[in-house]
Amino acid sequence: MATIEEVGGEGRRARQRRATMRELKVASLDEVREHGAAGLRVRSVARRVGMSAAGVYRYVSSREELLTILIADGYHDLADHLRLAGRGEEEGRPPDSPVTDRPAPVVSTRAPAAGDVAERARAVALAYRRWAIDHPNEFALLFGDPIPGYAAPAEGPTTQGMRRVGAAFAEPLLAAWREERLRVHRALSSLELGEALAPMTDDAVGLGGSGIPPAVHALLLTTWGRVHGQVTLEVFGHHDWIFPAGCEPLFEAEVEALLTDLGLLPEPAQ
Repeated sequence: MATIEEVGGEGRRARQRRATMRELKVASLDEVREHGAAGLRVRSVARRVGMSAAGVYRYVSSREELLTILIADGYHDLADHLRLAGRGEEEGRPPDSPVTDRPAPVVSTRAPAAGDVAERARAVALAYRRWAIDHPNEFALLFGDPIPGYAAPAEGPTTQGMRRVGAAFAEPLLAAWREERLRVHRALSSLELGEALAPMTDDAVGLGGSGIPPAVHALLLTTWGRVHGQVTLEVFGHHDWIFPAGCEPLFEAEVEALLTDLGLLPEPAQ
């Protein structure tokens, strides 16, 4: 006979555990904000939530596992935002998302459901910046300086999350390549990056990594570099003295220039 906890799906104990785990994650990100990722300590997190360190260790086995959880969560949440923006899907987590204990993604700019690849690529780029601005602590955790003494598990949760981000970012660009609309500079043709990037593109638009030329893989990497570079400069405050109110106009102009360089928008009239 089912217990009261088991009736209606998730039991009370499981809900309580999930709520506590979410509380630990929030407290951990607060620690990262104040002391940096290198300063994260399980004992300090425990104090923030009113638990003993031994109590925290019932949820995570080590500081390293806690960091892995935070980083993987950040990647998956970013990927979900990019998917929502680029596919024009309804609000909510994508079915393949492992994120269960944080608010559903909300993006201010979404491509139409049947939008042109340029609209989709623009929406993804804008969502990338918006997520970083709204989650600066997590952005720094994902893309900041290496954390002394920490190494992500090989082919573990962080790698899986990173691949989902890569696939969501690449999706509209690979669709443009499939439509023969993507302009690829010949200088990229000599770079052999296909094997390294294939796992990230395997899930994008169902194209799979096989058959994608190395030059296209290289283009995905340089395109991400342009978007990510501007976002990083803004999040880490390097443009504050030029744009004290924020870099949105500069970023939007760079996205339009990027889409033009990729051949997805017409060249402006002289």
